[in-house]
Amino acid sequence: MKLSHKLVMVSAAALMSVAPLLGTAENVNTVQAAPKKTTSKKTASNKITLVRNAYVYDKNGKRLDKYMGSAKYTTIAKGVTVTSTGTKTINGVKYYDLGGGAYIKAVNVDGKAASSTSSLSKGTKAKFVSNSYIYDKNGKRISKYQGKSKFVKGDSVTTYGIQTINGKKYYQLDKKGTAFVRTVNIDGKTTSNQESSVSNDAESTKKYDYSLKKNAYIYDNNGKRINKYQGKSKLLKGAAIDVYGIETIKGKDYYQLDKKGTAFVKASNVTRTVKATSITMKKNAYIYNGNGDTKKKTVKKGKTVKATEARYIGTKLYYKISDNQFVKAANVGKISGPELEPVNEPDGAATVDTGDNTVDPNVTKVTTINVAPLYNIKGQPDNVRAFGEGQSQQVSELRYIATSATATPELFYKLSSGRGYLKDSDVAVSGKTLTPVNTPEQAREDVTVATAANKAKLLQDINEATSVKGSEAYKLASSDVKAAYDKAISDGTTVNNDATATIAQVNEADAAIVSAKAKLDGKRVAVANMTNLTSDEMAAIIKVVANANNVAESSVQLTTNGSLSISVNGAAQILNLGDYVTQAAVANN
Repeated sequence: MKLSHKLVMVSAAALMSVAPLLGTAENVNTVQAAPKKTTSKKTASNKITLVRNAYVYDKNGKRLDKYMGSAKYTTIAKGVTVTSTGTKTINGVKYYDLGGGAYIKAVNVDGKAASSTSSLSKGTKAKFVSNSYIYDKNGKRISKYQGKSKFVKGDSVTTYGIQTINGKKYYQLDKKGTAFVRTVNIDGKTTSNQESSVSNDAESTKKYDYSLKKNAYIYDNNGKRINKYQGKSKLLKGAAIDVYGIETIKGKDYYQLDKKGTAFVKASNVTRTVKATSITMKKNAYIYNGNGDTKKKTVKKGKTVKATEARYIGTKLYYKISDNQFVKAANVGKISGPELEPVNEPDGAATVDTGDNTVDPNVTKVTTINVAPLYNIKGQPDNVRAFGEGQSQQVSELRYIATSATATPELFYKLSSGRGYLKDSDVAVSGKTLTPVNTPEQAREDVTVATAANKAKLLQDINEATSVKGSEAYKLASSDVKAAYDKAISDGTTVNNDATATIAQVNEADAAIVSAKAKLDGKRVAVANMTNLTSDEMAAIIKVVANANNVAESSVQLTTNGSLSISVNGAAQILNLGDYVTQAAVANN
C-alpha cells in the first residue's frame, strides 16, 4: 500500500483527497470522517493527532479494505489531526472512534484530546463483578484511594480508558492516571481476546521459575478447596510449579496451575525467581567489550556461563556474560534456558522502543501494543518466544498467512532478522508502508502439502551448496555470514525431507537460502605487489583474514613482504597470502 497524499477536508458532498503521507505537519489539515449510521453512542467530538501512521479498522478490529470509498485512505499519516467521537475497547485494545464504523488504535494517537467533552474526560461508568485491589501506574498495590483500601463486588466506579501495566490490562480510575484496577474485576472472567493469562503471560513462560515458599492447598476457579489435584491434596514447600498466569478470585490473587484454569494456588504461597540462560563454549572464546575489542582473555572450551543478553556488535552476534563483557555467538554450543532475542539488529538499530517517535520513511517498524507471540510461516504461535508491550522491531515483509485451506488468512509482518512473524493486530506500524506480497487466495493455496515439483527449486539450491562453499565468496566471508548460509541450507534440507511440508514452508526455506547466499561477500584483496604491501593493503588483508578465520584482527600477523600467520590458542598458524589477495597484472613496457 503506497500513500502519496495527506488527508485534507472538503465539503460533505465532495470526496476527501489525500496528500503526501510524510508531509510536514504545518501542511496537514484536520480530517472529519463522513457521517454514517452507527450503533455507537454519540458524544461530543474532539480533535486528536497521530504520532505515527495508523491503519483504519472496523468495529470488530479488522483492517478496512476501503475507507471513504477508497483503499488508499485506509492508512492515516503521522501528524494528521482527525476528529473522534470518543474511545471504544475492541478485543481488549483501545481505539478512537472516527465515526461511520471506522476506528484507529489509540496507541497511534498522542492521547491529548483538544476538547474536555470527550469520553476520556467524561469517563465511563462501570461496576465491579468481584472484589478488587487498587494499583498505581507501576502495578503496585495502593493502601488507600479515596478512603478505600479495595473495591468490593457491586461497587460502581468511573473509568478513563484501559492501560496495560506489566502485561496486564487495567482500568484507569482518574484523569491523572494515579489509580488503576484490573479489568478482570470489572469485565468478569477473561477471554482469549482480553487478559488471557494462558496465552499472554510472557513472564510465566519466559522470565521466571515458580516454587512454593510454604505448603499450599489447591483451589478451583471459584476459590473452593480441591480434594485431589494430580493425586495430591496439597503441594509442599519447595515444590516447583508451572504457572499459566494470575487470577483474582474473591479479592485474592491466585496462580493458575494448568492451561484449562481448573486448579489454582494462593499467590501468597508462591515465590518466583528470574530464569537464567546458560551458554556452553564449543571452543575457546575471547571476551570482548561493547565496542568489539578484546584483551585476549578467554572463556575456555566446555565452560558454561550465564548470559543476560544477546546483542549485535557491528554485524556479529554476541552474548553478554557480565558488565561490558561479551562472547561471540559463533563460539557458543549448547544453550539452556529461555532463548535470548537480540536487543538490536545487525546494523545496531535498537529493537526496544526508546520513545523516539521519529519515522524513517525508508524503513518499516512495528511496535507491539500488547504481549505478542512470534508466529511461524504456518501461522502457529511460539509457546516461548514473545515480545512485551512497547517493543519495536524492523520488518521487511507483509504477507497473508492461513492456518488451513478453509481458514480466513490474516496479515503478518516478517521480522527483518527472519526470526518469525508478528500479527498485524498485535502491532502499530510506522515508517514505510508495505504492500502484501501475496493475496488471501495465495495464502490458502500455500497451506497445501508441497509436491516434488514444488520443491524443485529448493532442492536445486541445496545441491548447489557444495560449489558455493568452495567459492571465494564463501571462504573469505565472515564466520557469521557463513554460519547463516550453513543454517539456511540445514533448515532447507529439513523442509525438503519433510513429506508434510507446505508450499509456504518450502518457499520460505528457499528464500532464506537465496538471501543468505547473496550476503556471502568474501573476496580477495587486490594489491599492487604481494612482496611490498602498502599500509592500506595490509589493513584490508588483516580484516579479511580475521573475518575468514573468526579471530580478532589483533591475532593476525602480517609483514610488508607478505609473511602471514594467525595466533590460535597461543600457537602460530602459517597462512598462504595468495589465498587472501590477488595481485594486479603488471603491464609490459
